[in-house]
Amino acid sequence: MKTIKLITFKGTITMLAMCMLLVGCDLELNTGYDFDAELDLVDPFENLTAWEWIQTRTTLNEEGNLSGEEMNYLIEAIKVAGMIDEYNQTVTTDRTYLLLNNNAFTGGGDIIQIVTGSSDVPDGETPAQTMARADLDKLRTILNYHIVTTYINQVPVLFKFNVNYLFQTLIPGEDGLIAFRRDNRYRIDINHSTAPLPSSATSQGERIRNYNYVFKNGIGHIIQDPVRNKPY
Repeated sequence: MKTIKLITFKGTITMLAMCMLLVGCDLELNTGYDFDAELDLVDPFENLTAWEWIQTRTTLNEEGNLSGEEMNYLIEAIKVAGMIDEYNQTVTTDRTYLLLNNNAFTGGGDIIQIVTGSSDVPDGETPAQTMARADLDKLRTILNYHIVTTYINQVPVLFKFNVNYLFQTLIPGEDGLIAFRRDNRYRIDINHSTAPLPSSATSQGERIRNYNYVFKNGIGHIIQDPVRNKPY
């Protein structure tokens, strides 16, 4: 009895499928239509230089304090170092700006400690006052190492993943070499441990946090720790 019922069930399914096929053949084709994409693919900062965009990144957090994601310290560092022209130039777009957020300046071993000798920031001291205490030679060296003389995005520049690509920063010679390496998820590491650079560079590697801010004078990526070739 079970076998008979199974055969009957299969037969019913077959008949239904044939009926649907016959009915479906009589249906009219959908008329064509024009797809109107609502997605705006224009780069929102393409009319700004890196310097002009950086100056928009000063928003305080909900407590009214500096936000680690903003760039209050970088703005004052650029001013004190006399490097506004490097971030504002429009002679070439062959530039990648590694944009150091506030987190890259604070904390042990970060930029404030490198350029002042101490990570301590007195209560109430502004970023401008902190940068006024900086060793200007070290500060300029740091900023120059974070400007690369090539426009670097994930593709096509970093064509193969897990391969270290060497580029030149504004520091001339071997001391100015920097390595970029992307993985198969398009994340970029700077001075990865496998890069052909001195151990002083690869021991201070960093992953880019936010990517592809396209400016009219290059491209920017945000990092929250400074990188280096040799100790500053």
